[in-house]
Amino acid sequence: MQTDRVKANGVHYTPPALAEFLAAVTAEALGRPRGPIRILDPACGDGTLLSVLAQNLPPRLRGRSLLCGYDTDPEALRSAGHLLAETGVEKVTLAEQDFLSLQGVDAPSRGRQLSLWDPPKEALREQFDAVIANPPYVRTQVLGAKKSQELAQRFRLTGRVDLYQAFAKAIASVLKPGGVLGLLTSNRFLTVRSGAALRRLLRTEFELIAVYDLGDTKLFSAAVLPVIVVAKRKGAAHGGGDCLFDRVYECRLQGSDEVVCKSFPTVLDAFRDRRVNGIVTTEGGTFRIERGRLLATPNDDVWSLSTPDYQQWLRTVQANQQHTFGTVGTIRVGIKTTADEVFIRDDWESLPTKLRPEDDLLRPLLTHLNAAKWRAAASTTNRRVLYPHTFVNGKRVAVDLSGFPRTRAYLESHRNRLSARKYVIEAGRQWYEIWVPQDPTEWTKPKVVFPDIAEEPRFFLDTSGSVINGDCYWITLRPGCDERWLHLILAVANSSLIAKYYDLAFHNKLYAGRRRFMTQYVRMFPLPDLSRSISREIVALASRLTSRRDFEPELEGRIDALVWEAFGLAEEIRR
Repeated sequence: MQTDRVKANGVHYTPPALAEFLAAVTAEALGRPRGPIRILDPACGDGTLLSVLAQNLPPRLRGRSLLCGYDTDPEALRSAGHLLAETGVEKVTLAEQDFLSLQGVDAPSRGRQLSLWDPPKEALREQFDAVIANPPYVRTQVLGAKKSQELAQRFRLTGRVDLYQAFAKAIASVLKPGGVLGLLTSNRFLTVRSGAALRRLLRTEFELIAVYDLGDTKLFSAAVLPVIVVAKRKGAAHGGGDCLFDRVYECRLQGSDEVVCKSFPTVLDAFRDRRVNGIVTTEGGTFRIERGRLLATPNDDVWSLSTPDYQQWLRTVQANQQHTFGTVGTIRVGIKTTADEVFIRDDWESLPTKLRPEDDLLRPLLTHLNAAKWRAAASTTNRRVLYPHTFVNGKRVAVDLSGFPRTRAYLESHRNRLSARKYVIEAGRQWYEIWVPQDPTEWTKPKVVFPDIAEEPRFFLDTSGSVINGDCYWITLRPGCDERWLHLILAVANSSLIAKYYDLAFHNKLYAGRRRFMTQYVRMFPLPDLSRSISREIVALASRLTSRRDFEPELEGRIDALVWEAFGLAEEIRR
């Protein structure tokens, strides 16, 4: 399939090794049901998943299996027809049709059939014994506003709509009570706010059997970190046992305490061996395998892996916590212009005078390139942002360009580019506004700044009044809060304790161990009692570290040890 079409449709065919793993765990959960076995792939592509699942069934079950696949790509369906004809199952049906449009999944039926046998005419609701699926994942901005609204209304979705969420809802409607779901999708849904609806659906409509977070194993050619969920549709009587949760991520060996369990040809070979728990080496790199149980928070904020040791560690931290970052500070994402090439430059002085914006509207900008622990890293450029907003009578408004003739001339020279941002105009904004502005009066306050994506925490104090770019977040204290909280926030945020806390409580990681430090997580970071002597010592040392030009690693190490001690974990850091 052509690359541009793959991107447009969110199609990423399942690699053979991953398809085999998904099929194996789905077949195991299916067991040995009686009678005909109806199996569905709602976005079957070339039929790989259906074929591999059939091969994983015992011959007697395979001989009474009925495979059903839907897809909108006729070329892929032709390939699927040839592949599935050789599986030895009882019947196969393939439909060139959008599964989400079918009767029984909250939409009227339409389209034409490419079948090896005639499908039933009745609605699909609660017909299938198993569904194996790698549904397309296409975000709101790619789907478009109209399509997103239609899906949201039809499948009762809220928040940011992704195509895989609609597929999950539709799949739930066609599985029989006790029917098995083997779902492969992006692991983003485990930890981000937009995944809450899917987490809630799976928890309420299904008996969860296993979650396999395959992390940054590079099993997909696309930039997708996959997860597999195995579950059974709940019936009148259903179990409520613990859900298995295994995950594997690439790791770097650090220190003598990192012991390699064993070597394997591939990461999936290691992952399938349930005796393996720890660090393994493969031809593709070094990985850490963790095994535990699913910990689902009451409000489905995140799904994470839990073990008795992990839970005890978190309970110790919580027992010594007085506040969170979110209770003493306001956390914001930086500005998002959606036209950085127009608004952000380091060569404003090189422009012709008549096109050089007035200095009153050019503000210094901090980005992830400045992010370092404690203090901002020196910039090699004089990057500034044209900020066409001001604050009037307590409200943020666009500036009147008649008072800034050079700025108006500059923006007019880019009018076609800026006016093409239809979402700005449709929101009732001026064509020259940036998409996500901020309150300029807040920038002058002391603030803690940190990048959205970082392998290790990189929080720093800024007192320059700079604007913060959208690849970073920033924290200011809430009104009435003691100013010492800012240095305590800084010290806790930069500690090795908070890195471990993040991994146990949230674990939203990208490739190469890079963490996502978003408001959703950072607001929950713990803070000890500011009035304790150990907290006051941490504040004093952090203040000293941020005020000196020369970096003092010994001082940073002392702060780190004190943070662990403040949360009742001094003995652990000594080990």
